[in-house]
Amino acid sequence: MISELKPELIHTFRNKVHEHNDFIRLYFVDYKPKNNIEGKDIWSKICSCMDWLTVAVEGIQKPEMNKNMNLSSLEFTHFIVTVDMIVEAVNHLWLAIGQAVNAKQPYIKDRSIFKGREFDNDYTDEKYFKEIRSWFGVHAVNGNEVDLEGFDKGVRFFSSWSGSYNQGEFFLQLYSNNSDAEKKYGGTKKVRVESLIQFVELRYNTLWELMDHIDALYLKEKKSLQNTPLQLDNSKDELNQMKQLYQQAMERKLTKEYYEVFILDYMKFLSCDLNDYKEAEREIVKRYLSDLKSIIPVYYKIIQEVDEREFEVFELLNMRSQTYADNFYEFSKVLEYAAGGSKILSGNRVSLEILIKKGVLPDYCLSLSGPCLYLLIHAIDHEHNKMNPRKIEKNEIVQVIDDISDPPVILTIYK
Repeated sequence: MISELKPELIHTFRNKVHEHNDFIRLYFVDYKPKNNIEGKDIWSKICSCMDWLTVAVEGIQKPEMNKNMNLSSLEFTHFIVTVDMIVEAVNHLWLAIGQAVNAKQPYIKDRSIFKGREFDNDYTDEKYFKEIRSWFGVHAVNGNEVDLEGFDKGVRFFSSWSGSYNQGEFFLQLYSNNSDAEKKYGGTKKVRVESLIQFVELRYNTLWELMDHIDALYLKEKKSLQNTPLQLDNSKDELNQMKQLYQQAMERKLTKEYYEVFILDYMKFLSCDLNDYKEAEREIVKRYLSDLKSIIPVYYKIIQEVDEREFEVFELLNMRSQTYADNFYEFSKVLEYAAGGSKILSGNRVSLEILIKKGVLPDYCLSLSGPCLYLLIHAIDHEHNKMNPRKIEKNEIVQVIDDISDPPVILTIYK
């Protein structure tokens, strides 16, 4: 690592990107610029930039003078490539996120460090660095063609190996396939390591400013949604009210994943046919669904106000009873089948039969569909928890056997 490039910054930036329930991911995964119907996945670029910034910032090493000139030359090339990786990642983060906030990387046209002048033109630091990158290894032997004033056709330049005769400064000889061009523009080219570090540090630290733009973008989107009234037809049944709210939540991006797993489970419950249950269990299910109705106004509030707080009402959709804790493994296998609604497997069936034999579930559960069984299990668990609330001891642990792994793995979960 290099002290001027602090890894804490890219970690802070990652945390900012994932704030507000992954707002940036939701906003850019299907980004539609103005007047553009077709969306683009900009999120993939943002992920790539963050990944390579983490790698480069934590792995970059300042090149040192080595007794082996060949090794020194290669290490310096590697250093330049890593600097380029950081600069490109920062620039593309600005391109990706900046388009939504009408902002650009502030140092694109800066020339405060190198003050480079090549081929009779003043170069920005960005453009001059690309020449350094080319000369010191990336395109050293390619002879990239350059159109120069006074020359009838393009001229190619080539580099010697690089070396260092001065502490912190590297040099090389720039040749050309045109002797006149070599006399005028070739010769010795030098660059100081400290100048390169200043160049990359200045750009890397712009992530602080980009984080400010992320905050502003979130607040702008949140305010816009808060000022856009939700539609809810209270004359509809619970299922259709939830479908109406969920559809609007999906369209609003910021709220599309708020409690999504719970909402999908609740809608799945509301879709079940209560005639599939016998009278005793039907009454238990009805009482459970009645308690779940309180989710609707809470979900409405969450979407309308873009409210990120934790809401206890969703605990109703968790398994919470002591009976569940005492039969955790069997319930986990049965719920695995019931949640997916797929064909019951032998292992799941054995667990279901054990719960029936213990009297925890009625015997006709074997004939219920996955969704109906899923609802019944939750309803019975809710009933048990109301009658005899579970007391969770401090530092209570649950051991889960992952029998899919080979060999099986025992996972310890602290509650």
